[in-house]
Order: sequence, then C-alpha cells, then structure tokens
Amino acid sequence: MSRYGRAKSVSGFTLIEVAVALAILSWVLGSTLYVVQQYADERLKLRQGFFATQVSWNRLLERYQDSQGWVPTTDRSTRQTRGVEDQIDQSWRWQMEIKSAMGEDLYRYEVKAGPEKSDRFSGVLALYLVGKPGS
Repeated sequence: MSRYGRAKSVSGFTLIEVAVALAILSWVLGSTLYVVQQYADERLKLRQGFFATQVSWNRLLERYQDSQGWVPTTDRSTRQTRGVEDQIDQSWRWQMEIKSAMGEDLYRYEVKAGPEKSDRFSGVLALYLVGKPGS
C-alpha cells in the first residue's frame, strides 16, 4: 500500500473559516451594542422631554387658574415669565411668552422648559386664554 493512496481525514476548521466567523460575530455584537446605546439615549431624551413638558404644564395651569378667577388678584400680579423649578431632583429653567392672538382679549401663552444647565429647551406647550394677562 502506497503512502499517498489513502486520503487523510482532517477534522476541524481552517484559519480562514475561524477568521470569517470572528468577523461576523464582531459585526453582530457591535451592531447590538449600537442599538442598545441608541435605545438608552432615546429613553433619556423622552424622560427629559416628559419632565420639561410637566414644568411647562405647571406654569400654564397657574395662568389658567388666574384667568378663571380661582387665585386672589394680589397673587396674580406677582406671576413671573421666567424662572427655575425643581422637578424630580433636577432644576428646570422655563420661560413664558405671552402674545396677543386674534380676537378680543384672546392671548397665547407659550412656555418653554429645559434642564437648567442646558441652553436648549426640551419641552414646549402653548395655551390660548381669554382675558388680559395679570388681570
């Protein structure tokens, strides 16, 4: 029997097969980490937007109560159009713009809010009310 007559059976993977498998695995893991990071970032943005909108809503609710006469006149005159409010252990800055709208004694109240340390606003709400501001 000749030495070259029988083929050797080789078991296992070649170096190229292992390298391709590792490249595919690293691509899948990298993509997974990227998606998880994007999800975490979006959760933080949504949370920030929710609390900023809550701060805006609080300011608009005060103005609504004023317009309905639920608050004494002396308290109405001290209302501010900008400030800082604490919400969930974080400070939120807000500012309100009051503009005359179409119609008699109709005013548009717009409140923007965002984290105190940020120069951007995360939440904006607007409300139309009848009656002069502060009256």
